[in-house]
Amino acid sequence: AVVSTQSTGSVAGITIAQMVIQVLGGSCRINAHNHNKPPVVAMVVASGESGKVALATALHLHQHSVIVKVIVKAVPKGCDGLLNILNKSGCLVVDFSSLPKVLDIIVDGSQDRNTLLAWPPWMDDVVEWRERHNSVPLLAIDPQHPSQLPRVPPQPKWTCTLGAPLLSQGKEGRLFLVDIGLFSMAFSEEGIPYQSPFFDKFIVPINRSLK
Repeated sequence: AVVSTQSTGSVAGITIAQMVIQVLGGSCRINAHNHNKPPVVAMVVASGESGKVALATALHLHQHSVIVKVIVKAVPKGCDGLLNILNKSGCLVVDFSSLPKVLDIIVDGSQDRNTLLAWPPWMDDVVEWRERHNSVPLLAIDPQHPSQLPRVPPQPKWTCTLGAPLLSQGKEGRLFLVDIGLFSMAFSEEGIPYQSPFFDKFIVPINRSLK
């Protein structure tokens, strides 16, 4: 069974967008009759798989009346079309100073293994910005274990892992396993015994509940 990272990233993006909408208040906060200002989500994106998922998440949030502002520090491969849509939608911003002053949630798609182990120069800017906004709830997409980093980012409130998490995940906050659309056939062809943990869910809390 062939499963592309594009398809799994899209499925994960839908799931994480649903999770973000839930923690923002769901239908109580986002509906046609709500005259309050819509929620604002800031995202940081790098070139790894976490960045692809973050861009897909941004698109789905934008389509559901959430104000989304995305800073792209490194462009993920194969995402030019998605970036073009987000740019035309007014979702892309140049730097942190261009973000709204008041944020409801930060979604970090810059923390994946390949990006963080390389530790590009701009990563220090990301960590410092997150430290200045440590009162804003943070959701990290599949971050690297902090013990392997030259500088430890602030602890997220929620961590979404796109596969089975490490037994020692580090400072992950509330840990969730995200359905990325892997078929059971993909496991059986590799000789891996598998039973889906999701059943009626698309995201499963591993260590604590969502609230």
